[in-house]
Amino acid sequence: MNPSRVSTFHEPAEASTFLENWNKEVEYLNGFQYKRITVQTSFGHTRVWACNTHLPASKTIVIFPGARTCGLFWDMDNALRPFRNNYRIYITDVNGQPSLSHGHNPAIKTTDYGRWATDVLDGLHIEKTIIAGASLGGLICMKLCLLSPDRVEKAILMNPAGIRPFSFSIRNLYYNLLPIVLPTRSNLARFLDNAIFCPPTHDVPPVYKNLISDYLLYALMQHKFRGDYPEPLRKEELERLTTDIFLIVGAKDLLFPPGGTIRIAKQYIQSLRGISVLPATAHGIETSKEAINLMYDLLENASIPQPA
Repeated sequence: MNPSRVSTFHEPAEASTFLENWNKEVEYLNGFQYKRITVQTSFGHTRVWACNTHLPASKTIVIFPGARTCGLFWDMDNALRPFRNNYRIYITDVNGQPSLSHGHNPAIKTTDYGRWATDVLDGLHIEKTIIAGASLGGLICMKLCLLSPDRVEKAILMNPAGIRPFSFSIRNLYYNLLPIVLPTRSNLARFLDNAIFCPPTHDVPPVYKNLISDYLLYALMQHKFRGDYPEPLRKEELERLTTDIFLIVGAKDLLFPPGGTIRIAKQYIQSLRGISVLPATAHGIETSKEAINLMYDLLENASIPQPA
């Protein structure tokens, strides 16, 4: 294992306690507790949050979160409640990110993320599954589809990285760099309200937003990231995708503006089966109940609009 690719917390034991307590607080607010599973992969252990593992005949969905987040960002304010009745749910903490998984970072330009995701499926004894990912998680989904297409029934990409480049617009850079350069709660609030959420339509209750701020502030100040930042897949990689791909994007996404994502996806992803644009949703689309409900309807009824 290359130490230069291993992200670390300044105080690992303290970070583990903070993260365990943070996740417990999300569960307490939701009134729902996930099963904790630890999977061993080529990149160290991976924490997985699971639901309905006792229902082997149910549909299965594996979720990959974005950069500088962890798995339960997907269940702010019980967003995943629609899936709990009839799905087996597995939410990963991505290795290398500020989470309870090992800090070893898969390399962006290689098949590493696909290998890591395949290892996760192997460790969970999942032969074939629906997958979903937001931002970096969308890129991970595509890497898995490229390396192990036989393991994926369909993939839902939400504001994905990996299709178009990160936006270098002045507005996007300002709100993203502000809390990195000056990690204060007020700067985080500006970042959240202008890049991640789109109040009042796309937002979370204050108690959840406070939790998100606590997490991000801790990660910014205590976590040393040593991995690669997302970058687009090569056009020939996009053309090699054969898994059914569904794209859900927010019209207000500053990080990966949807126009470029949609244009490139329609041009190169031959297995693209549907596109939906949510008009008042920003980059943190996994926190949008509208987006999660749309994803559920898609899986249950195949009701997402088809690409023109």
